[in-house]
Amino acid sequence: MKRLYVLLALCALLFAALACNLPWESPPDTPETPLPTDTEEAAIVEPTPEEPIEDPTDEPYTCAPDMVPATALSVEFCYPAGVSSGISHRIEPEKLPSFEGEPWDFNPDTLFIDLLNYPVNGMYQDAQIIIYPIEDYIEIGPSVATTITELEILLIAQPPEPDFVPFLPVYNAAQMMQGNVKYLDFRNGYGVRFITQYGQAASPITNDTAVYHFMGLTEDGLYAISATFPINHDLFYPDILTEPGEGWMAFAEGFDVYIQNMESELGMQYPESFIPNLRLLDEMMTSLLIPADAIP
Repeated sequence: MKRLYVLLALCALLFAALACNLPWESPPDTPETPLPTDTEEAAIVEPTPEEPIEDPTDEPYTCAPDMVPATALSVEFCYPAGVSSGISHRIEPEKLPSFEGEPWDFNPDTLFIDLLNYPVNGMYQDAQIIIYPIEDYIEIGPSVATTITELEILLIAQPPEPDFVPFLPVYNAAQMMQGNVKYLDFRNGYGVRFITQYGQAASPITNDTAVYHFMGLTEDGLYAISATFPINHDLFYPDILTEPGEGWMAFAEGFDVYIQNMESELGMQYPESFIPNLRLLDEMMTSLLIPADAIP
């Protein structure tokens, strides 16, 4: 009888164990993952592949409508159509100084660019752009280094009324004024333009001697750019032979005041009141591109 009870107990335990693993037994409840709605599906955006970044390319320079494109060796610029019928250029070979005290009588191999049929005839200067290789210029004339340094200082400070503008070539005369000063950037450099006249004695500013000057440097420090263009204006005396109304002696005594007044009045003149139009000359200078191989 005791064995029967034991047997029944074992059977009960066996059925209990089997009951835990019956195939029709429901698994324990687990949270269901909800299906995405249409709105949620629309919000899923596939990442777009990144487009390769292309190196920027330099767009070709376009001259203004009233300017004509020109090249001189590898130098590029635009000249005013109404101011010149064309250009010519040449390389002036190196010229060593005659003696140490003559800073205006030497040059390295230098590129000269002349404007043809320019409307104003200057008594002393032609309408031209000159490009000097700085290192070669300093090598044959160490004093040029001082001029370049002074020019760099001026172009950084940009005073509106400088007392002097460093200029190359050096003339055997003094700048009588620095009128209508304006700082200009060109395509690969920077510079300053101004109106002046050179002289060795007190004399009026005249239509046969006044000039538009530009002096600049390339960003790479390889070249200095010097430009001179004779100009006319109603404020100027007709020529150097015209005697001032008060007479030469009285004019010389009041020369400093005359120059101060002239500089002030020039600063108030419109560009188109000059011959040629200063705006056109400025556009020509800002269009300059002077590559490293400008002078072979």
